[in-house]
Amino acid sequence: MRLQFKVQRFQTEAVAAVVDCFAGQPRSAPGPCNAPLRTERLLDDVRAVQRRGGLPLSTALATSEAAPDAPHLDVEMETGTGKTYVYIRTIMELHRRYGWSRFIVVVPGVAIREGVRKAFELTAEHFRQMYGTRPRPFTYDSSALHELDRFRSGAGVQVMIINLQAFNSSSRENRRIYEEQDGFGSRRPIDVIRASRPIVIIDEPQRIGSARSLESLSRFAPLMVLRYSATHRVRHDLVHRLDALTAYRRKLVKRITVVGIEGEPGPARRRVQIREVIRAHLDKERELYARGVKVLSLLFIDQVIRYRDYSREDQLGDYARIFAEEYRSLTAGEPDGPYRRYLDGIPVERTHQGYFAIDRRTGRMIDGTASDVDAYDLILRDRERLLSLDEPVRFVFSHSALREGWDNPNVFVIGMLKSSDDIVSRRQEVGRGLRLAVDRHGERMEGINELTVVADESYASFVAGLQAEGDLRAITDGRRVRRSPAPVARTARTAVHRVAFDSAELVARCVAALDDGLAPRQYVVQTADSTRIHPVTTDRMLDPVGELAELTRLTRRTIAAILTAVRPRTFALCGRDGAAAIINREKAALIDAGQRRGTTIGAPVRGCSNTSTSC
Repeated sequence: MRLQFKVQRFQTEAVAAVVDCFAGQPRSAPGPCNAPLRTERLLDDVRAVQRRGGLPLSTALATSEAAPDAPHLDVEMETGTGKTYVYIRTIMELHRRYGWSRFIVVVPGVAIREGVRKAFELTAEHFRQMYGTRPRPFTYDSSALHELDRFRSGAGVQVMIINLQAFNSSSRENRRIYEEQDGFGSRRPIDVIRASRPIVIIDEPQRIGSARSLESLSRFAPLMVLRYSATHRVRHDLVHRLDALTAYRRKLVKRITVVGIEGEPGPARRRVQIREVIRAHLDKERELYARGVKVLSLLFIDQVIRYRDYSREDQLGDYARIFAEEYRSLTAGEPDGPYRRYLDGIPVERTHQGYFAIDRRTGRMIDGTASDVDAYDLILRDRERLLSLDEPVRFVFSHSALREGWDNPNVFVIGMLKSSDDIVSRRQEVGRGLRLAVDRHGERMEGINELTVVADESYASFVAGLQAEGDLRAITDGRRVRRSPAPVARTARTAVHRVAFDSAELVARCVAALDDGLAPRQYVVQTADSTRIHPVTTDRMLDPVGELAELTRLTRRTIAAILTAVRPRTFALCGRDGAAAIINREKAALIDAGQRRGTTIGAPVRGCSNTSTSC
């Protein structure tokens, strides 16, 4: 299957916004070096484009350490609207109108680099039909410098794709770009690049903004710098904006349904999230299977060990185990039919895959942003195969490597098995599933474009906040998962005091609080027309007296007195976290009361997290 490309008005507008900024530039014959840029009327042309797009007008041309004497234009396009296609077409249009033929696409990492390389490959025939020629891209490799000679002297549109680490790293391999190479005619690669006066395009510039990165970029001697992102951190001359709300209103991206989860974090909560991801996936897959549409789900996790645990014989982490259990449970009741037979043909261990950084020394997955070679080809290079129903992988686990640069049109569910306060990162992660879905022939489909985001409560609040600010496409609260009863608030303390109080009073208070506060733990999943209850198994303790004594810093005698006085039903519900939280709350209340009565003995001990008492 090959993805199909069509000329679309919103992308043509983005191309014109950049190209028209140079309306006063005469066309020059293409050659090994881009013709100089005439700047006499550049500001006027930029302002004309901004005025046409209803954007703030620049008072002067922006500057940057990346190229102090060159123009810097920003293009803001919502994730999933085809910014890579737009800047490739912009390359072709700049060549057609002005004769410029040397371009460098700079990306922050491997995932984006491979996505860009693949985009050039997939659109080559499309642009050949449009322009009678196609761009000639290559990925910079310090061990294949002959490609640089073609970039310098080859005919047509030459494009070098390079990731930041290849010219901004202190490693010996990546410093070769600045050193004379015997196998390269005793030349320095950077000098060959500089001589071409390339037009530099930065994909996801919010990740290439450090002083060192900008200084390294300046060594390319860019003729101009074009920046493309949905989430610019630093602004230059903004010439085009297609924001999230506009993209949704024009039906250029999927709508979002949020499944929010409330309650204290923990394994039980993650299990419910994984279950909801699988449930949402199966619901969508059941709907689309007969139409030949592959459904994909993406799960972001906080640590690789949750998915791949090398200390275990089978190397499965907790989330991989939970996934297998919940998947088998949810698919067991599927009635007989074509879809049931499709499910039966996919072993659970083959339907999920991990994409993480890889430790080159050990070959093991690690937390990071590089690529895992085992999943590399399928997830990054063979996205068309991933869209085939013959490919068993339907669920992809990732840490942060797929946060930018990778999106697959048929991602219908995203699970956020992590917490994050970084708004840009969250938007990038949601963006992995915004692209409009395609059928088996690569044609875009209508009427099915809804992305389900299964998130923790804080993440759900973030998405709802973006909707309220008008900064994200429409969001529906299709399902909201909440924890019942509300968790007990923990008391945070920054100092330790030694306090004398009556142990009998503490025991009585803790018994009453436990009898009143401990209830069966459960999650409630609400949809528009149904409610499901998920009981949660209590985190039982092998040695309740010893474990609670350690968690509360009370003596075993005091803990034993509490546990023997509570009701039998309460004792059965005494899990590690719930019971300790209640006891610590009552202890803290007595400490505060003792301080108010002036019964504190000794001075505060700063920097300690435990509280000692006389009980």
